[in-house]
Amino acid sequence: MSLYNYPEYYDVAFRYRDVDLECDFLEKKVSLFSLCDNSSMLDIACGTGSHLEQLGKRGYEVDGFDISPKMVEFSRRKIAAAGLHSNIWIDNMVAFSCNRKYGVAINLLTGFNYLLKNEDALAHLDRVADSLESGGVYIVEMNHPRDFITNRPSTANTWIESDDDVEVEVDWDLGRTDVDILTHQTESSPHITVRDGDKTFYIDMHDKYRIFLFQEIKLMLNCNGRFELVDARGSFKLDNPLDNSKDSWRMILVLRRK
Repeated sequence: MSLYNYPEYYDVAFRYRDVDLECDFLEKKVSLFSLCDNSSMLDIACGTGSHLEQLGKRGYEVDGFDISPKMVEFSRRKIAAAGLHSNIWIDNMVAFSCNRKYGVAINLLTGFNYLLKNEDALAHLDRVADSLESGGVYIVEMNHPRDFITNRPSTANTWIESDDDVEVEVDWDLGRTDVDILTHQTESSPHITVRDGDKTFYIDMHDKYRIFLFQEIKLMLNCNGRFELVDARGSFKLDNPLDNSKDSWRMILVLRRK
């Protein structure tokens, strides 16, 4: 069982995200660093389509894909209900293909951390480069490595969100293992409690992801050879650099297609 099979509850669980602020950040970074005229966007691992919807409302042409069929179906319904149009399809980050070129690609909420092997990460970068115009930008949100390789985490992965009669309680770090020194991978067994009216049920998951170090990413970009790193931020607040301060709780990278 997986929360990804319940997109309506996933949408509630991640309501803490400030999608307006994040889209402000995306727009600003594109305006600063893009060197192409194409403003169309590709949302990689688009989930329930929250950014697709917000960016579409701002006038952008935005498409997206996700590996979960139920997430894709939910996103399509959300976009249609908003009176917008997006091409949303089922695909995976390692081997996806597009029939057009975009000016911007985004990969948010740590989707990149699910690329467990070097080969997967490099293949993914190739696929993104193939989908972007020269001078286009790829904005990636990853876990801050400090949260997993030190005892000074900046975030707590337990929270509760609600909407009308639905309450979703999440413990994403339940049973989390130490990061494997050789593979940089960690595992957890997220536990989600859903209270929907007079119904309560539980979702137990198995989650496996990889922690990328900043210098490791820079080396991967050099190996791939198709992107340059043009900015690094620690949150979606425009004035937060990527550093070891508490306010720097994510690793958000702006890459530009050569």
